[in-house]
Amino acid sequence: MVIPTVVFLIVIGSGYDGKPFLRGDCPYYVAAARTIAEDRDLDLENQLWQPWRAHNTNIALDQQGRFVPKHPLWMPLATVPLLLLWGDQGALIFNVIQLGLLCSLMFMLAHRIAGAWPATAAVCLTATLSFIPHFAWNYSPDVFTAVLLLAALVALPPEGCRALNQGRHILAGLLLGLAVTAKPSFALAALALPLLIGRPWRRTMPALALGGLLPVVLWLGLNQHLFGNPLVTPYDRIVHFTPAGIELHSNREDFTEPLWRGARDQLIRPGKGLLPTSPITVVSYILLPLLWLRDRRWAAYVGITALTVFLFYSTYAQWVTSHWGNRFLMPIVVLGALPLAAALDRRRGAARGGTDALASRGGGRIRVGDGGDGGHGRCT
Repeated sequence: MVIPTVVFLIVIGSGYDGKPFLRGDCPYYVAAARTIAEDRDLDLENQLWQPWRAHNTNIALDQQGRFVPKHPLWMPLATVPLLLLWGDQGALIFNVIQLGLLCSLMFMLAHRIAGAWPATAAVCLTATLSFIPHFAWNYSPDVFTAVLLLAALVALPPEGCRALNQGRHILAGLLLGLAVTAKPSFALAALALPLLIGRPWRRTMPALALGGLLPVVLWLGLNQHLFGNPLVTPYDRIVHFTPAGIELHSNREDFTEPLWRGARDQLIRPGKGLLPTSPITVVSYILLPLLWLRDRRWAAYVGITALTVFLFYSTYAQWVTSHWGNRFLMPIVVLGALPLAAALDRRRGAARGGTDALASRGGGRIRVGDGGDGGHGRCT
């Protein structure tokens, strides 16, 4: 993906807006990585500068009274080797790597429903005309979780693959479990997942669940260790410094925005809404019916996932905290590459209907490896 890479490097080379790339939550992800690498614990006392009030709402309090990371640990853990080699710049290098992975995974998914060139064009348009370039000069947890989600979807066997591929379902479950425990709202991406997983469900669903079990068990165990309850997360123990002392705040209390106003602002608010900051995404979802004609399973999955994520964050009062655009809608943006690819793929018939089209070509049976299907039917 040469064009997106060039755009990302230009953004980085220019220094974006002149401010540090470690902004917002980013320094606290780095602090978490450093305390793991240097102290072999989660106590942030040696990593954060004083006074503690400077870190208001950015750290959590564990049951022993220690200040610990508020944010999930998968991205800090993945970044530790680069931080040890290059210091804070390792976080920027990590971000470039994950942006490359994001584009590659978008292409792999788009190529399942469109030819190589339309898929490439769709990814280039999505990666350059959305708010994604604004997160090149960054250390983005939202790119990280989007990579995990796309990797989970790519791991699923393509439609028409007759082999059960339980190993691929286990891998998909593992990646999805990592995504959900890195950002719990990504559980919404699993709601429509049965549309994509292989049959018979009695064998593939347990394999998917088995893969997701490991990260979820580790996540619950960490919550138990830090807070004495597996269902209490750092986001439920956010430190808020007041004149009277420390008060604990839960993010669960922040879903107070009226749905209609949040939905409106997520679409049109200057500097934040999808229309002014990621217009290609709006165009992509207008084209969703063309994906339905090409592959109904993927159209339904993309539509349901995008709608549930959008409505969920419409009630979240803190969604406006992104420095540009709405980073919480990253999964909507990257999944938008699929309907765009379907719209750009003019060389093949519009009406495909996924499995139905393959079955009609194969005399009523799905034939693995039918050519020219952009990925349908191949077990790769």
